[in-house]
Amino acid sequence: MIQDDWWPRTGGGPVHVRKLSESLATEFDCEIDVYTRSLKRSDGKPFTATERLAGGAVTVHRLGPCTDYWDRIGRASSLVSPILPVLRGDYDVVHGHTFLPAFPTKVASTFGRIPSVFTVHGTALTSGVGHDTTGLSRLKRVVERQFLLGFDYDHVISVNEEHIGLLKRTQSNVSCIPNGVDLDQFDVDEPTVDGRIVFLGRLAPKKRVSDLVRAFDHIATDYPDAELVVVGEGPLGEELRELAVELGVADRVTFTGRVEEDEIPGYYASAELFVLPSVWEGHPLTLLEAWAASRPVIASDVEGIAEFVDHGETGYLVESRNPAALADALRYAFDHPEEARAWGEAARERAEREFSWETAARRTREIYDRVVS
Repeated sequence: MIQDDWWPRTGGGPVHVRKLSESLATEFDCEIDVYTRSLKRSDGKPFTATERLAGGAVTVHRLGPCTDYWDRIGRASSLVSPILPVLRGDYDVVHGHTFLPAFPTKVASTFGRIPSVFTVHGTALTSGVGHDTTGLSRLKRVVERQFLLGFDYDHVISVNEEHIGLLKRTQSNVSCIPNGVDLDQFDVDEPTVDGRIVFLGRLAPKKRVSDLVRAFDHIATDYPDAELVVVGEGPLGEELRELAVELGVADRVTFTGRVEEDEIPGYYASAELFVLPSVWEGHPLTLLEAWAASRPVIASDVEGIAEFVDHGETGYLVESRNPAALADALRYAFDHPEEARAWGEAARERAEREFSWETAARRTREIYDRVVS
């Protein structure tokens, strides 16, 4: 497998690839090499070049140069660094994930005559246009269109149904396999903090955390015990802190920055509400993690979320980019706590029925068997 980023940068892509690989190895007798970029630790030093998972059946290879995530040299080198290792590895399938790995996946597949699978975790091609109109963003969409639609793969997987129609314009074989979630990992026995609103994710433009901060400002006076906890890091971190100060709610908004992986379930468990105000998503793991923790979810009515959340049943959907509407949803949940708790309980039941990594791995292994036959 080829994946753009890895620990210490956590997010949907790394978690998906790790959990899927481990399940493929332990449940379906696969041996997997994961090729990814070498990213600096917080102290500036590199991680070890290789890491073994799933009893040694999964090997993670961090390919240099070791850089920060947004370093241009590191991102550019990741387009070519996995190609030779894959060609030398005598693999049955090359499986790329997210955006940049599309290029080495296609090149290695073509020159090595290896069946190719590519997973689309989310794309701005269907819903991202409009929220970021910079020249760099427009260029990225041109490149992304080529990577997703201009290259032919033996099979393409989408984590949601929304992208299926787009992908079928140019791809012959397309399937939807949603993400899974480790239910036991998030079933944490920790008391909920009344009035605590939690966001967990990358502080990036598409997440629209600024809308949540503004919505919190709208309700802060009416709910004096409410607090907002923002878990994660990203390019907008400082801007969001300044916004909280400007609105006069900084004393009730906590920005944790990056937290260790084993701390994350505790943040879900402590939340009275989990909020996801994104303008688009693929299939957000944070949604499933909140569900696994039985937390009531308030989320944007957008691609990658709306197809999974039944409004008023497994969560509460609101118009995106609308802080006032988000504030109204927060008020509703606080004023109807028993109903909100019922959303979380129903969501947990749905996660148990439909979203396991074993199911995702089984369906992925079936695709592997088809492309190599």
